[in-house]
Amino acid sequence: MDTVPIGRTIGYGALAGVVAGVAGTAAMYWLVEPSIRASIAIEDAEAEGHSGHAHATAEVVTRDQQVSFGLATVVVVGILIGIAFALVHRFLRARLPGSGSPAASVMVLAGLGFVSFTLAPALIVPANPPAVGDPMTVDARTLTYLGAIVGAVVLVAVVTGVARAKTLSQGARAAAATAVGIAGTAVLFWALPDVADPVPATVPAELIWHFRVASLAQIGVMWVVLAAVFALLTSARPRLALSARPQRAQAG
Repeated sequence: MDTVPIGRTIGYGALAGVVAGVAGTAAMYWLVEPSIRASIAIEDAEAEGHSGHAHATAEVVTRDQQVSFGLATVVVVGILIGIAFALVHRFLRARLPGSGSPAASVMVLAGLGFVSFTLAPALIVPANPPAVGDPMTVDARTLTYLGAIVGAVVLVAVVTGVARAKTLSQGARAAAATAVGIAGTAVLFWALPDVADPVPATVPAELIWHFRVASLAQIGVMWVVLAAVFALLTSARPRLALSARPQRAQAG
């Protein structure tokens, strides 16, 4: 049974989320934003070419304002994810691989979260910069993205359950979990529709590739930092408690 007050668990998660959000904003600004600006420049050039003249109207919201709002949003999202991560770890820690060590179970949970909520959806519905994407397919892409997350979460839960099955030997568990993971991934890709929008000829393939890799790297950085900070906080708590015990005994 976890003796840490739930309020402290939430506090640890929020603090880890803040640090992860700040790291995510740095990654977004330095890795993702250049591709977005290049894509917007292509989109604006196409619009000017179709209209035959430059747009004279002023922007209601400038790109710098959009970036500032986006970076602040990343921090807020990081806090919310950190709190949710802390609560999930609190209630599922005993069922996770590496449950004997708080740090190990945190890293395992972060890895499972990255695969379920980031990697699988990104492979099935790749991210596109502003110049790519048909507005008419937004609903289909959103539903497919959510379906990919749900399917990935279910698959990860099944694979984790197989990997911890006590009725099988260690080697059999590893083989069975690998087989279930491969088969489940194939079914997931087969079952979900292909909603990828065609890439316009005016958008360089290098720009698309850089944007997708950078977007994945940004969220990956957030998961790594979130797990590292939360593991540090949860691992430091027992040491602090043990070091405080002799002082209380001496005072008594």
